[in-house]
Amino acid sequence: MADVLKVERFREHSIWGDCVFVEALSDDAEEVRGAYAELSPQWPPLHFAIAKPDALDPWYRLGFAQMHAYGCRPSGGEAFDVPGVALRAGGPDDLETALEIDGLIAEAQAAPPSYSSFTEAPDSHRASWLETLEDDEVTYVVAERAGVAVGHATLYPDPHDPGALHLASTAVVPAERGTGVGRALTEHALAYAAERGYERMRTNWRVTNLEASRFWPKRGFEITHIRLFRRLPDL
Repeated sequence: MADVLKVERFREHSIWGDCVFVEALSDDAEEVRGAYAELSPQWPPLHFAIAKPDALDPWYRLGFAQMHAYGCRPSGGEAFDVPGVALRAGGPDDLETALEIDGLIAEAQAAPPSYSSFTEAPDSHRASWLETLEDDEVTYVVAERAGVAVGHATLYPDPHDPGALHLASTAVVPAERGTGVGRALTEHALAYAAERGYERMRTNWRVTNLEASRFWPKRGFEITHIRLFRRLPDL
């Protein structure tokens, strides 16, 4: 079955714990479904599947649901300025800002129609962000109005694509949404990637997050893959 499914087992995934990630190596939907039936009894109960948008059928018919969209676009572009808003490089001293703004993403994903129940222990969440801000490969950008943080973005080399920079944890405070701060952060990230020789920018978003799933395609990100999930036992 190794020629039908690529299976990656995680016993201590940093977010999901004990789980598997699977990808179909065959275009035959019934072959994929058969391989899943044969191999899945050996797995923990949380399964993620990665598939191109035109290859979702076998996963839907195995009880999977869409979770995240993976988007990609060429790097480069023009800077976008928002009157009164300045962008600056951040670092470990911005830990409280990072935690506060990143928390807005969790709030959006907990709200309808996402209804996400995922939470991370405060201590481990803080430690993870401090490690991120201290990492030399991570670029953290803060948007400020009158010295007050109103948004942020995090950039680092994409772990699966050496030609891409990954754009993560991009968020804007509610009072500034619709003013262009998100666009300014995105355009800055795209220019930054091009200046450093990255051909592409990648990001991902939860498909049930209405704001994110509308914002990123408008910024030119095309969906390359969908991450689906299934938790056993299920109805």
